[in-house]
Amino acid sequence: MTNTVLRLGILGATTAVQATYLPVLRSLKSHYALTIIYDPSEEIAKQCQNRFGITHITTNIEDVLLHKDVDVVLNLLPMEYHEKHTVTALEAGKDVMVEVPLTMSIPILRRIREAAKKGQALRSNNTNNPDGPKVFVGCARRYAPCFTDVFKKELSTLGRIHYARCRNIAGPVDISAPSKSTTSNGTSTAKTLKTLNSPAQFTSLLEDIFGEDITPDRIAFCRYLGMLGCHDLSVMRESLGFPDAVSNVAITDPFYSAIFHYTNSSDGHPFTLVYEAGVDAVPRCDAHLTVYGAHKTVSVEYNFPGPAEKISTGTFVRVIVEEVEEVEEGGMGNGNGNGHVNGNESNHQAENGNGDGLTRPRIKRTETLSSWEEAYEREFLVLHSYLLDGDSAAKTTAEDAVMDLRLLLMIFDHYNRQCGTIRTPLG
Repeated sequence: MTNTVLRLGILGATTAVQATYLPVLRSLKSHYALTIIYDPSEEIAKQCQNRFGITHITTNIEDVLLHKDVDVVLNLLPMEYHEKHTVTALEAGKDVMVEVPLTMSIPILRRIREAAKKGQALRSNNTNNPDGPKVFVGCARRYAPCFTDVFKKELSTLGRIHYARCRNIAGPVDISAPSKSTTSNGTSTAKTLKTLNSPAQFTSLLEDIFGEDITPDRIAFCRYLGMLGCHDLSVMRESLGFPDAVSNVAITDPFYSAIFHYTNSSDGHPFTLVYEAGVDAVPRCDAHLTVYGAHKTVSVEYNFPGPAEKISTGTFVRVIVEEVEEVEEGGMGNGNGNGHVNGNESNHQAENGNGDGLTRPRIKRTETLSSWEEAYEREFLVLHSYLLDGDSAAKTTAEDAVMDLRLLLMIFDHYNRQCGTIRTPLG
C-alpha cells in the first residue's frame, strides 16, 4: 500500500457514526478518503453522501467489502456481525477497523486470524506486499489526549492504590438495538436495521460462550458489554493492568456490577475495583474511572452526547486530580481558591484559618479537558500510521483485543460458577 491517503469503506450510517466518525474523517483529508458507505436505508446513505462528501453509496454490504478502491473497511455494525464482514474483508486483503469488542468468542478470534493469513497470501501474490491485512479495534477514549498524557502520568505517581471504581450509568440508551438515524420523512433506521440486529445471530454467537444455557440475563449482559461496557473495561485494563480475579458478578438487567481484585505492583498489597454499569431514563452520563491513593485521587470522566445531540455540544473527556497539600495557616481566612481547567488548579482548605500558625491540609484540584473530536482525531491518526508504518502507538490492535477477550471470559466463567452453585437471582 503506497498511497498515503487511505480509501475507506464504511459499514453503517447510524446517528453515532454521523456524529463521531464521519465529521472527524472528513477533516482528515490528507489521510483518508471517504470512498463508499453502506446503510440498509438508501435515503440515509444519500444524506451522508451529501453531508460528508462520500463518493459512493450502497445498500449491499458486499459492494463495500469487495470494492476495488477500498483500502480499509470500517465495520461499525453490531458485534454479531464483526466476524462475518471482518473475515470477508481480510480475505480480500483489506485492513479492518471494528469497535471494541472485536469478539467474545475464542473460535471467532481464530477464524479472524486465519482470514488475515489468507489476505496476506492474496496481497503477496497480487501486489508483492508481504505484509498481511491488519485489524484495529476502535476505543477512542483510550486515545483522548488528557487520558494518555495526564491521567496515566498522574496514576504512575499515585503510589500504593487503595481502591478504584469504574462506573458507567447513562440514559436513555437503547442497548437492544444499534443507534438510530432518521430519514427526511421521519422513518427511523431501527426498522431497516432489524435484519442487522438479529437476535438469532446474537444467540448463535453466545452459544460459543455459554453453550446451550443462554438465559435472558446472559443475553442482556452480553448485549450491554458489546455496545457500551467493553469500552469501560478496556480503559480499566490499560490503566490498572489485568486483574487477578473477579467476584460478585451481579446481573439485575439493565444494571450490572462486579468486583475485580488487583495487587499493587510496587509493594504487593491488594486492592479492589468495583465496576458499576447500567442504563435508565435519566438524561445524564455518570461515567468515570477513579483511582484512590493515600494522598491523591485521580479520575477520568466521560461526558457522552445524548440522543440527537451533536458530539460537539458539551461532550468531553476530563481528568481530575485531587491531592493533599499541607499549608501553614498564618492568619489566613477562608482559603478557597478559584477553580480552573487544563493545568489550572484550585485550593480548598479543610477548615477556616484561625491565625494559630498550625499546618492544616487542603486539597489541590486540577482539571484537564479533551474534546471528543480530539480523541477520535488522535485515534484515526494512530490508525493511519499503524496501517502504513506499523506505528507502535497503536495500542488497540488484534493482539490487545485478546486481552479484552480474556477479561470477558474471566467474567463469564465466574458468573457461570455462581449460577451453578448459588442459584440466586443471578440466573
